[in-house]
Amino acid sequence: MNIKLCLPKAPHCGDFHCRAPPSGVLPREALEAFNSVAAKDAGGERQLRIFMPADSPHINLCKSIMSAVALGYPLPTLLNWDGEFNRPEWHFAGSHIAKLESLLAVIEETLGGAQVDGGADDDDLAVLVDAYDIWFQLPPSVLIQRYHQLNNEANERLLREWQAAQKDSASAFPVSPPKQSIIVTTAKDCQPDSESGSDPHYDHWPQSPMPRDLYGEGTDQVLPLLFDPARKYKKIRPRCINSGMIMGTMRSLRQVLRRCKRKIETVARSGRQLWSDQALLGEVIGDQEMWREWMRELGSSWDGSGSKYDLSTLSPEVRDIAAKALVGEQFEFGIGLDYNFTTIPATCSAEEDGYFVKLDDKKAVKEQSLKAGVPNGARISGTPKELKLDNPIESPLSEVSWGKVPLYTDFFFGVAPVGIHHNAYINGLKSWRLNNWWSMMWFYPRLRELVSAHLQPPQNDDDARPLLNISSQTDGDQNLVYWPPKAQREDKQVTVFELAKEEHPARLKPIDWDGVCQKGSKPWHETLFGDGKGPLETPRS
Repeated sequence: MNIKLCLPKAPHCGDFHCRAPPSGVLPREALEAFNSVAAKDAGGERQLRIFMPADSPHINLCKSIMSAVALGYPLPTLLNWDGEFNRPEWHFAGSHIAKLESLLAVIEETLGGAQVDGGADDDDLAVLVDAYDIWFQLPPSVLIQRYHQLNNEANERLLREWQAAQKDSASAFPVSPPKQSIIVTTAKDCQPDSESGSDPHYDHWPQSPMPRDLYGEGTDQVLPLLFDPARKYKKIRPRCINSGMIMGTMRSLRQVLRRCKRKIETVARSGRQLWSDQALLGEVIGDQEMWREWMRELGSSWDGSGSKYDLSTLSPEVRDIAAKALVGEQFEFGIGLDYNFTTIPATCSAEEDGYFVKLDDKKAVKEQSLKAGVPNGARISGTPKELKLDNPIESPLSEVSWGKVPLYTDFFFGVAPVGIHHNAYINGLKSWRLNNWWSMMWFYPRLRELVSAHLQPPQNDDDARPLLNISSQTDGDQNLVYWPPKAQREDKQVTVFELAKEEHPARLKPIDWDGVCQKGSKPWHETLFGDGKGPLETPRS
């Protein structure tokens, strides 16, 4: 049965006024049109960019930025400063949606040829982190390595699922298994849901790949805590979205953010509002998961020449995705989750699961694991391999013995994450920890020294240090080398992204430390450093 489809070039069904039959056979060429462009795996030079949505100065913004600077991250670009992207008619909701719209704007300007920070490539990495409640504790080399490791693990899972769905293993299904290139941090509580104006369709999301007994007896059971809306999810393996960190290639993020923007515009035209960037991104992921579900079903009917389909057999929500996919709408974006808590996990619903410990101190690790309630003994076995790799690059962190400094560690996952997301709000815990845990960070006694050292620009090109150099495992291939943005190799400053206006093109405008940190009468450096040595001296001081 031959059917005429509008697959290859139809981003919006309405533009072509075409509709696929409700059932039929998809030939090889129609199935091949579902394939998306995969991220580049080869080596070469790439850049890492850090973005933070922040609209005004605050000591908590200062702490987030300084934790990154102390560890050698590129200085961040602030998005939506002064509420530039807010939708006034959406009131409070506008600042949430602005988080994604502003990231799309800066990515499009950077990839569109504008030399806002020295130029960018599709496969450069971008990291969006919440600006007022996230602290970094491990260097960028660890974040990048874990990003690649999480992607590799996800790609292996997706390949197994694709193969398991196919009955005819003699002839490969023309739709390749997805390749992950975007990672979002996870949550235990699948909220907000459709009440936000977006519907993530969490019922269609995969279960966590973490052990089924991760929390011992009662894992994945909601606890009967009527008056504690956070801790009742303590034993749930994270499988839903928390948008505290979003990380991916510039190309992939541009695609998914354009998808988000189309959804925003559709809602705005109807006179409604979206209340959560998290749920909006969750809806895009939910659409992706339903598309993957349908692809696996098509794979199960693949006979070497075509795949049968029947929309009437699908649930209403999957049927809607399949019908739109048949006329060319894209739903695969390579988005996955950090199920392992290795990047910057949320601490909400994990309030007592982690604390600061020296990883080489076996006695302390055992005691803290017992205190947290970890069943069957400690799950930590010394310093992570990412921190043990031989690194000939001299840096201010070269002499750090990572197993001998206190690192925030989740004892159930057995991991010291790259950073801490202080979103554990119950009983005022968030503000208390933001005030009282700062001095517990391993770098605090050396904070001024580390910040000053990392703010020094290289004297020449030979003095410039990459963030990470990953050796090629294939003869003839280049190493994979990550750098800060080109503009920061000479001028290390926090910047604010400004949209193009009549008097100037889109740009990254430098902002000084007082502009970022000072709010109120107490000098920010007294709270931040606590060493009584006065203001921070920088190369520009």
